[in-house]
Amino acid sequence: MGATEIVKKIKEEAVSEEAQIISAAKEKAKLKLEEAKAQIEVQRKNFIGAEERKGVEERERMVRAARLNARKLKWQSEEGLIAKVLEESMKQITEVKKEGFKGNSYSNILAGLIKDAAMSVIAGSGGTGTSTSRDSELNVILSDEDADASFVTPDMLNTIANEISTGAGGVEVHLSLSDDRIRSAGGVIVRGKDEKIEVNNTFEQRMARFSTSLREEIVKNLFKGR
Repeated sequence: MGATEIVKKIKEEAVSEEAQIISAAKEKAKLKLEEAKAQIEVQRKNFIGAEERKGVEERERMVRAARLNARKLKWQSEEGLIAKVLEESMKQITEVKKEGFKGNSYSNILAGLIKDAAMSVIAGSGGTGTSTSRDSELNVILSDEDADASFVTPDMLNTIANEISTGAGGVEVHLSLSDDRIRSAGGVIVRGKDEKIEVNNTFEQRMARFSTSLREEIVKNLFKGR
């Protein structure tokens, strides 16, 4: 083989090898491109999915916020109406003092409150006033207004004391009107003479004690149609 043939063969082999290299490079580039496209598609789907989830989460957040705000507005409305009802109820005490309530005069209402409180004090003290006697000395405390209006008289207290003594298992109950005064719209405080036990039967405290049942009743009547 002459030099010309050798050169020609080398060129042919070089061209062939170059073609193979180019073909391999193109195939590799094609694979890389396809991998890149696949990665881009995955990223695109992930992005869309993330945006969709964000959209769902945002909608859910807005719904939760709207529901919370609605509950807050409903609660504020209920609280406002309940407060107004309780406020109006306290204002009615002035009328009760003048006109009574359901056929009972205010004096009779106070008598019931005194008796109820006195019996609770006796029960709390074990039914005795001192260690040496079976007497129970109790003081009745009123507001300035109720004391000045003489809604409670000594005769009334004696009658109540006798009623309690009859059913108190031998305890002799004595009730007297205290010189102390309370700040209250109405009602009484009954206190043991030793001042260890007292029962607050003012209207404010009774409403506070019965607040849960009062609120349930108010809500039931105010919002039963909603």
